[in-house]
Amino acid sequence: MSDEPTSPTTGSLATSLRPFRPGFWFGGFNGLTWMIALGTPMVLLAQHLGASAFQVGLASSFVFLLLPVQVVATATLPRLGFKRQMITAWLTRSLFLLVPLGLVWVDFDTPAPWMPALLVMSVFGFCLCRAFGTAAHLPWMAAILPLSLRGRFFATDQAITSVVGVGTLLTCAALFASLPPHTAFTIVYMGALAGALLAVWNLTRLPSAPAPTAPPLRAMAGRARRLCLSAGRFRHYLLLKLIGSIVTSSLVAFTVYYLKVSGGVPTSEIMVFTAAQFGGQILGTASIRHLIDRFPLRRFFQISIALIGIVELFWLALLNGADSLLPWLGAAYFVFGMGVGMNNVTHFTYLPELSGEADRPITMAIFTAALGLLAGIAPMLWGLALKEDGPAPGLNLDHFIVFFAVGVGLSALLLALYARLPDLRPTFGRATR
Repeated sequence: MSDEPTSPTTGSLATSLRPFRPGFWFGGFNGLTWMIALGTPMVLLAQHLGASAFQVGLASSFVFLLLPVQVVATATLPRLGFKRQMITAWLTRSLFLLVPLGLVWVDFDTPAPWMPALLVMSVFGFCLCRAFGTAAHLPWMAAILPLSLRGRFFATDQAITSVVGVGTLLTCAALFASLPPHTAFTIVYMGALAGALLAVWNLTRLPSAPAPTAPPLRAMAGRARRLCLSAGRFRHYLLLKLIGSIVTSSLVAFTVYYLKVSGGVPTSEIMVFTAAQFGGQILGTASIRHLIDRFPLRRFFQISIALIGIVELFWLALLNGADSLLPWLGAAYFVFGMGVGMNNVTHFTYLPELSGEADRPITMAIFTAALGLLAGIAPMLWGLALKEDGPAPGLNLDHFIVFFAVGVGLSALLLALYARLPDLRPTFGRATR
């Protein structure tokens, strides 16, 4: 796999996404995989195996806590190149899907006490390999995509992932409604493994980019410290994302756990709710796909935060006895998905502009690592705070109410803070900064 530049960035092809279509196929199959390995099916499998709220929070936190691995992984980019590093990481990552498959096959209906811990460990390995590969992903895309196409590419990619999410979760709902849990979980995780392998194949079809230079590992710590502690656009944006992640990073995992353990909602119905979330992401990303390159990014951040805040208010009212809101649970997940979809697209468009092209891989890795490490602490702490006393699985209702009250307050704060976020894209000039 050569890393010589082969991507077209000039002429008519610079305005076409055609050379980058394998990236969309990758996004779809990759979405199928992580939606099962890190999403609602994982939470439901953990619950079936007898996992506590803390174990669910811990598994949900790994995707964030292990992101600092990205910083270390940038040191191997000059040797491996973007393409080879990501393919290696994604291929290795797929092996950890064999663990939940094995747990489903081994005495699934009477789970042993060690099974939840082994599932959590497999999620750790999955996220570790993901972090190693993610160090190459966004810098690789930024290197091969013309600036004029980045917003449209990421919006389309998010929309495709959301469509796959809806299809995956509705299929899961149908499986759990019609088949025994053992058979349903087996089919679901076999699908995740197939998606992982197809995602790797599509990575091989993407254009390569020149291998970047990276500072020595010893110098990375100093650079990370300067970026995170020195006043500037990097620290400003990092603080905004950290505030936003305190509740939203684990909202879906804990609400799914609550509905299953405390509410007794059937697995198939929970899958429909989370499918509605990805339906919302489709609408959210589609609604800004042709606008994001024409208007200041702070406006899209504010809209997404407002939508998420509305959902946090919904849950706050529901937990305080507003049972009339129960029929609107699906709509709440849909609106939350709209907010998340808009926020993700806007973030992927904004993040590459925090540095010049030469420093982009290490800067993006440091940002993602710092955000992940600090944001990953929140699900663990919330898991400890929400855990019901005693050995039986459950959530402390009073603490869960506090969880959403904090979310509402932070959303209100972010609406004001994002109003001051400058747009760093050259096409917007000084007027929007």
